[in-house]
Amino acid sequence: MLRNLTSSLLLLVAFSPLVQAQSSVDTSNVSARELIESAKKSEQLVEQKSSTDPNSLEGQGTPLATLIGLRDAMRAKDYAAAGEYLDRRYIDEKVGDFSDETLIKAITYVWNRQNITDVTSVSDRPEGDLTDGLPEYRDQIGSVRLRDEEVPIYLQRIPDGRGGRIWKLSNATVARVPEMWDELGYSDAAISVSRLLPEFRFLGMENWQIVGFIVFFIVAWPLASLASYVLMRGALLIPNRFPLGIKHFFRGPMRFFIFIFIARLMIDELGLSLTSRILLDSSGVDYIAFTVIIMGLLSLLRDYQIRKMQHAGNAHYVALLKPFTTIVKVFVVTIIALFWAKQAGYDMSTILAGLGVGSLAVALAAQKTLENVIGAITLYTARPVSAGDFCRFGNVKGTVEEIGLRSTIIRTMDRSMLVIPNSMFSSVEIENFSQRDRIRFFRRYQMQIPQSGQMRHILEQIRQLAANSPHVIDETISIRFETITDANAILRIDLGVDTTDFQKFLAVVEELNLGILDIADQAGTRFTGPARLNLDPTGNDSEPGALE
Repeated sequence: MLRNLTSSLLLLVAFSPLVQAQSSVDTSNVSARELIESAKKSEQLVEQKSSTDPNSLEGQGTPLATLIGLRDAMRAKDYAAAGEYLDRRYIDEKVGDFSDETLIKAITYVWNRQNITDVTSVSDRPEGDLTDGLPEYRDQIGSVRLRDEEVPIYLQRIPDGRGGRIWKLSNATVARVPEMWDELGYSDAAISVSRLLPEFRFLGMENWQIVGFIVFFIVAWPLASLASYVLMRGALLIPNRFPLGIKHFFRGPMRFFIFIFIARLMIDELGLSLTSRILLDSSGVDYIAFTVIIMGLLSLLRDYQIRKMQHAGNAHYVALLKPFTTIVKVFVVTIIALFWAKQAGYDMSTILAGLGVGSLAVALAAQKTLENVIGAITLYTARPVSAGDFCRFGNVKGTVEEIGLRSTIIRTMDRSMLVIPNSMFSSVEIENFSQRDRIRFFRRYQMQIPQSGQMRHILEQIRQLAANSPHVIDETISIRFETITDANAILRIDLGVDTTDFQKFLAVVEELNLGILDIADQAGTRFTGPARLNLDPTGNDSEPGALE
């Protein structure tokens, strides 16, 4: 890594002289879409003029013809022809010493840094635009902003030496070219590099700018790796329970974000043309970098909360946190995409209208799914049940195994798997047996009416039996001779067993039932009703005490 970093720094040092003479220039509000549309309109105008009046764009009879002729000469790299569009009359000797090619290249570079050539706004009349408040022999096609002033760029109508008049780039503008170049032009090192390379252009960039663009992107990656590593080591100095997540964040999203940030800082120093800057700004690279860092932060926060919930014993919330984070990510990506579309020049009202119709269609199609998601949120926030709880849902009893986004899974008493949609599960009565602090024992026993003394003895013995049980809560004991029905005594027993384990509860109840049988046997009475317990130790089913 150290070797790669050293090589990258050497490349950066080698290219640093190329950008020493650059000055900051405000970017335009023109979008890439508007730029493309402007270029199309310009080409359509040229085609229209050429088809209706082929001679209208020949020569330099109008400002429009002059500007198009100069543009075509530059595209063809015919600097001798381009030089014919310069008005070199009455200019200083120092400026006159520069060749036409040098002046044309300089004014083209300076112009492109701050302007976009829009031929549709240039007059196509021989006399030019007479309503711009300028002398009738002069038209302004733009301006170049220097540190202390703004230099207008003029076309000027001058004699052609043959009794006619033609339009050229004004001598007042040509005289200011060296001054504009000194402030906005590139350095001698860049000139040397450009001469070593084949002459080519791409997306409004010169040959040396394209090479610098590539080199800066290569250099930015090891620099971003170093910066993210330093930040990661600093973050790990803070005590935390999530070191692996922090390492993943700084090695992934943070490094990519810093990479784009450093690359853009260096590329901005290349003095790109306005067209190149508009295309670069509208490419969405910056928005991608911000999307990656925000997605990384959301994932880091999600994983941190998962560890925190697991440490606090709230692991049941994890299933809800993951899809919730996904929903937030989709929302963030949508917002960032809308901002990018706006900067790229797309009509936001049309996009929002399309999103509204699309969202409505999706909402209608996913109505049941949304109901289940809302049901899951209700179950996780209200928490009537949790995974592992034994509950009753309607007429179904079972253990909750999982609460997902769409459905809840219950393992029934028959060991079958029951899947219930969350919208249904959250809208009906749920009885959670696992949340009981104790289990109630409530029974009514029916027996032949004994004598009052016998009944008092039976009640006293059963109360004593319940009070002596270590698992019966004393303040819950209620044993009463409730009523007489059809010559039968109804004995009501109501008490609480101090356990939530149903099997332990059954063991306690078993001891109580056996004790009650012994008490009834000793009192010489028997149970009656539709079914009567056999109290005959001989096991003779024909005796009155048999189960009938």
